[in-house]
Amino acid sequence: MASASSCASSKKSESKAWKNTENIGRRFFSCPNYRTKKCGFFRWIDEPMSERARFVIYELKKKNEELKKSKKTNEAGEMEEIKLKMIEMQRQVSMAIETVDLLRREKHRVLKWMILAWMICFWMIVKSYV
Repeated sequence: MASASSCASSKKSESKAWKNTENIGRRFFSCPNYRTKKCGFFRWIDEPMSERARFVIYELKKKNEELKKSKKTNEAGEMEEIKLKMIEMQRQVSMAIETVDLLRREKHRVLKWMILAWMICFWMIVKSYV
């Protein structure tokens, strides 16, 4: 492998290798041009992990992905539940508005009858004096 001084760019990049289980989580330095084959500088930062450590990291990563998917499913279910509650609340508000309108109409009807009764009484009183 080429040395760091033979690299066209002295800047090195640090990344994490999560693509395979052999070097999962193992960090390394490489030249920014490493992938384009212009430079061959590559060095591991970490020592190789034990098989048990690789297995645990792999299983935790897999479980994390499952939890992310589960979270999305739960969020979708919660959203559906919220939508149903909103629909029910809208129905209840509509019923309350209809009740208020009905009471308002009833109040006006009673008020009209009271005014009519008062007018009849007033007319009878005036008629008795004439």
